[in-house]
Amino acid sequence: MTREHRSAIQRTIHTIKIVSVTLAGVAITAMALVMLAETLMRYVFTNPLGWNISAVERIFMPMSVFLALPWLYLTAGHVTAELVYDRLPTAWRTSARIIGHLVLILITAALTYGGMVTAMDSFTLGDAPPPGSSEIPIPTWLWQLSQPVGAAALFFVAVVDTPNVITGSSSANANATGGEDA
Repeated sequence: MTREHRSAIQRTIHTIKIVSVTLAGVAITAMALVMLAETLMRYVFTNPLGWNISAVERIFMPMSVFLALPWLYLTAGHVTAELVYDRLPTAWRTSARIIGHLVLILITAALTYGGMVTAMDSFTLGDAPPPGSSEIPIPTWLWQLSQPVGAAALFFVAVVDTPNVITGSSSANANATGGEDA
């Protein structure tokens, strides 16, 4: 792989990381603002919004989780089992790291596929909340896209990181183990 090619991949991964954390941050901020608005409307003006629960649970929570996945992977912000991993013999650590990475790739592929099927079905069927309901009146497939988009971004980042995981030089792995990996 040429130096320019490697540099382009690194820039792409860095961009995915920044976009990922930015979108998740926007979702968390929007969730807080919607809940603040609901609290003010309910207790100050005695006129609750009504759609706030739908917005939080269907749009902002899934966005904050799924869109943050690439950032969590790249910064080792995920849960690790260091207590067990650190006590394994070196060869077992290598095997555990590779098996865990393969499981990650399979699960993200399944999440991407399942999320796309769900969003496409909603799009094809024209699924939307009924008029006058307490749900935000946007097509269902729009908010369902956060799962396949976040999972696909994590899939891409994990696949690109596979050679580093195999050699033990993955940035996510080094961050998770304090930079000391056998």
